[in-house]
Amino acid sequence: MTDVKTLHPLAWWGWGICLAIASSRAQGVGALGLIIIAASTVAFSRKSNDPWSAALVIGIKISLVALTLRMFIAILFGVPGQGKVLFTIPRVRLPEWMAGILLGGDVTLERIRFVFTESLTIFALIIAIAAASSLANPKQTLRTLPGILHEAGVALIIATTLIPHFAMSVRRIRQARTLRGDQQRFGFKKTLVPLFEESLEHALVLAESMEARGYGRNPSRKVSSAPAVMLLLGLVALLFALLQLVIGASFQLPLLASALLVVSGLIIGNKQNLRTRYRPIPWRRNETFVMISSIVLIVISGFTTNSMVALALLVLTLTPLLVTSREVNPS
Repeated sequence: MTDVKTLHPLAWWGWGICLAIASSRAQGVGALGLIIIAASTVAFSRKSNDPWSAALVIGIKISLVALTLRMFIAILFGVPGQGKVLFTIPRVRLPEWMAGILLGGDVTLERIRFVFTESLTIFALIIAIAAASSLANPKQTLRTLPGILHEAGVALIIATTLIPHFAMSVRRIRQARTLRGDQQRFGFKKTLVPLFEESLEHALVLAESMEARGYGRNPSRKVSSAPAVMLLLGLVALLFALLQLVIGASFQLPLLASALLVVSGLIIGNKQNLRTRYRPIPWRRNETFVMISSIVLIVISGFTTNSMVALALLVLTLTPLLVTSREVNPS
C-alpha cells in the first residue's frame, strides 16, 4: 500500500496559481518549457490513484488540442507583415467585408514563433491549474475553507471533480464492454446512455447525502450581508491587481485593497458563522516554504531568461518535491 505525504490542499492551489501567473510573465519559450516540464514532473510524482488525479492527463490533452488548433489557424490565416518566409500556401480570395484577413499566403518565421510562444503560454496556464487540481484533495480543500465560504466551496468542489468522474465512468464502461466481447470503440447507446444513467445515479446519491448532513438549512437568526459584499469587492480588486500584474502596470494598491477587504470580510463573516470544524488540517512549515518559493518564482519569471534564471525557475517549480515524499508502508 502506498502512502503519499502531501501538502495542505490550499498550498497546492497556491502553488498552481503562482505557476500560472509566472507562466504569463515568463520571457521566452525556454522558461515556459521549464515550467511545464517541472509542473508535470511534480504532478506525476505526487499524484494519487483517486479520481481527481486524472485532471492532469485531461489538462494535457486539452492543452495539446488548443496548441494544435492555434498553430493550424496561424498557418492557415495569414497576417500582412514582413519576415523570413518559410513556405507559401495558395491564397483564397475572401469577401470585401473580411478585408484585412488573408486565407493562405506567405507563412513567416516571425509569425510562427510569436504564435507558438503565445500558445505555449496558454499550454502552461492549463497545465499549472490541472496539476494543482490533480494534487489537491477536493474533500480536504472543502474542509479547509472558512465557514463563510462553505456553500460556495461545495459548489466549486463538485464542479471541479465533475470531469474526472466522467473520465472514470467512461473508462469503467469501456472495460465492461471489452469484457463482454464488444470491440466497437464508440457507440451512442453503448457508451453515452450508461454514462448518463451513472451520472444521474451519482447526482441523486450526492443530493441524498447532502440533505442527510443538513446542507441548505437556513439559520433562524438574521446575519448581515456586509461580509459577502466585502468579499465580492475584494475578489474584484484581486482580479484587477492580477490584470495589472500581467500587463506590467502598477498593482500594489489594488492588491493591498483586495487583501484588506478579503481579510476583513472573512473575519467578520466567520464571527457570524455557526459552523464548527472537525480535526482541522494543520498548516506546517513545508506549506509556508512552498508558498514563499512560488511567490519568488513569480518575481524571477519576469527577468530575461539565462542559465541562472532557468536554473532558478526549475528549482523553485520543483520545490514541492523537496518537502513531500512517497512512503511505502507494509501492507
